Amino acid sequence: MDGSIQQNEILMVITVGIIVMMTLALALVLFFYFSQKKFQNERLKAQEREIKHQEQLLFSTIVAQEKERERIAKDLHDSIGSKLNVINLGLHRVEKAGKDVPAIQETTGEIFSVISDTIATTRRISHDLLPPTLANFGLQAALEEFCEGFRHTDSLELAFEMMQQDPRPTDKQVELGLFRTVQELVNNSIKHGKAGHINLRLWCSPADIRLEYLDDGKGFDMQDGKYRNGLGMQNIESRMKMIDASYQFSSAPGKGVKFRAQYNYPL
Repeated sequence: MDGSIQQNEILMVITVGIIVMMTLALALVLFFYFSQKKFQNERLKAQEREIKHQEQLLFSTIVAQEKERERIAKDLHDSIGSKLNVINLGLHRVEKAGKDVPAIQETTGEIFSVISDTIATTRRISHDLLPPTLANFGLQAALEEFCEGFRHTDSLELAFEMMQQDPRPTDKQVELGLFRTVQELVNNSIKHGKAGHINLRLWCSPADIRLEYLDDGKGFDMQDGKYRNGLGMQNIESRMKMIDASYQFSSAPGKGVKFRAQYNYPL
């Protein structure tokens, strides 16, 4: 009987030992699991912080670019533009004084032509840098003016349609973000897509602003990192994030480009 008791004690010790070992093993597994999970969470948080930091840097760059554009546009308009007008007026006096001298008339005529072209170019560059129509009359008028500039271009037809016109007062930064996005899309359609026709539609309601852009260009593979990570696409994505707008971008080789954006007014 003593032998039986000893056997039971041995079995008990073995059983307890096994349970202890299993408990320790489970504790080690759980420790390793939660340690790895914590490490993964910390790494994800670090990546999120880095992405957020890069976004903030990009946003700051865009804001700085807009300020620099504004400064250059004002310099072109106020300084260079006014000086060209002074030269133009002075040349009129020279032309009047030398009205009986053919050589002077011919020379002043040529200079008038150069000055007129320079004034027009300066005004166009100034408007591209900081469209006064956008600041004074809003997004619809700015897009209409922008598209009108392509009316006499044989290689590209840019059509604009106002689908719904029931706007509410809008933050100028939102309108600027949408306008710059259209400029970037058109530039890409011309430079890379070789598009011949572009359709641009705008909806303005009391609840939101919606924009749709379609071209008939070459299109591209959305999986191709060269296009997806290009500077143009990054600028568009950054501007959409800056104004907190949702967007959809689709394209395929031979299928052109389709872009939709929607900005919802805060409740």
